[in-house]
Amino acid sequence: MDSKAAQQQLTEFGEHYRYDVGYLQEFLQVAPKGYEAFQGFQALSYYREKLPLDVYWVSRLASMQVADCGECLQLSVRMALEAGLDKALVKACIEGGSRLPENLKDIFDFASAVASYRAIDPQLDARIDQQLDKAQRIELGVCVATAAVYPTIKRALGIAQRCSLMEIEYAV
Repeated sequence: MDSKAAQQQLTEFGEHYRYDVGYLQEFLQVAPKGYEAFQGFQALSYYREKLPLDVYWVSRLASMQVADCGECLQLSVRMALEAGLDKALVKACIEGGSRLPENLKDIFDFASAVASYRAIDPQLDARIDQQLDKAQRIELGVCVATAAVYPTIKRALGIAQRCSLMEIEYAV
């Protein structure tokens, strides 16, 4: 791994998304081999092959709200908008999901329950089974599980702004 190139990538990512990548730069400096392994995880965390765009991002935004309600959530909002998710859907997610279309409301509720380690209502699970095949459910699981990693690293470093009130921007 070229440390200089990795630093440059982080800087560009931070500038592009207006996101503080200081904790990732510290990760790279302090534990370069760990960061190299982490780069493989980063590809996994944004893996989407079978899930429709809206299902992926609704899942991501729902699970990110469970894991973090600050900077990482704002980053996810910017990335969802950049990926082409409708701004109204993004806002509906941030506002708790109640204004989402029924199929996406189910996805939001399901992803939130999975991220929160809550029991899944059997009726909701049956509706999700009607929407998603096994491969898509696996992708949704990866999406939900990986959303928590970034805020978890920040909390471990003592720099998370968990539950800080933040005005979410809806601009890319």
